[in-house]
Amino acid sequence: MKTKIIEGVELTQGAVDSYLKERQYEALYWSTFFPRKDVAQLNATTLIGSKGSRAVAAVISYNAKTPEAGRKVIQKKTVDIPKIAIKRVKTEIEILEQRMTLAMLGANAVISDYFEDVDYVYDAVNGRQEWFALQALSLTKIQLSTTNNPNGVVNEEVIDFGMPTANKKVVSVVWSTGTAATMDPIADFKAVAKAGRALGLKFTKMLMHPDAYDLMTGATKFQAYFKNIALDVVAGMSLDQINSLLRSMSLPEVVVIDTSVAIENKAGVATETNPWDVNHITFITDVKQGYMYNGPIAEEIEKPADVMQSKRGNVLISIKKDFDPVSVTTKGEANAFPSWPMVDRCMSLYIANASTWA
Repeated sequence: MKTKIIEGVELTQGAVDSYLKERQYEALYWSTFFPRKDVAQLNATTLIGSKGSRAVAAVISYNAKTPEAGRKVIQKKTVDIPKIAIKRVKTEIEILEQRMTLAMLGANAVISDYFEDVDYVYDAVNGRQEWFALQALSLTKIQLSTTNNPNGVVNEEVIDFGMPTANKKVVSVVWSTGTAATMDPIADFKAVAKAGRALGLKFTKMLMHPDAYDLMTGATKFQAYFKNIALDVVAGMSLDQINSLLRSMSLPEVVVIDTSVAIENKAGVATETNPWDVNHITFITDVKQGYMYNGPIAEEIEKPADVMQSKRGNVLISIKKDFDPVSVTTKGEANAFPSWPMVDRCMSLYIANASTWA
């Protein structure tokens, strides 16, 4: 590029590329459930119900015509891929202060300061993809509001991923600290597993919020299962031992979705939140549920002059120096949204009501 980002400091394209390649970022759930899939346009099609249980071939007599199988009814949904973007700006004052940092601590300290902005925008774009994936998996829908997207667009309609009504279940007794003596998580899990078998589904995992996990392990009837197999309730109720017990009962393993993203409001105040809804447990047959569709980015195709660009995964990082006033902007962006074709092979257990799923 023609213009240096920082005078007197070699913040080069190669340095940013190497940093992004080697940097160890926190592992996120979204790429496990929805691995990235590049698409050529900003919309894509999801086929729901295209994968069913294994069929059986017909037994026929010799010299008879082979019967033709029908095709499963497929629901088609079009996914509009939105833009995810965030930037951080080094102001004129911060740039002047960096001259002191350069004199006292050297160029590496100044470069590290810029790499902090790279980390911030990269994590933020991935954080929104994490939020998309976990909101979809736990609530079976996504809705952008002034609370969860205060600095962006708000969609008037809920984006519903189309889980069948028959796949939405409720507990026999509401899960709460006040119902610890009467709630029966194992019975609730067995009911979902039985309903799944009736549809040809064998669930391998159930995904839940840490608070739901605490309610489950605090239930008297749940603890009784451990006493019945001579395990100490307090010392023996590790996640591994719980999953061992569940497997012995032909029930899916528990996966605790323990993560956090920060949502910053217009005043700049950030609130930490777990995107997984506390009141929903999702039963899945496979870990891979679909794809995170990744659309083309205009700035990458038509690169503006004097902009340093680097990319990791589907996140494009751009760094540009401006004037009047002097500033340096670090921006992260991706055009991404989850596609969930396996939604009809999952079930959702709502633990906050014993009669109505919500």
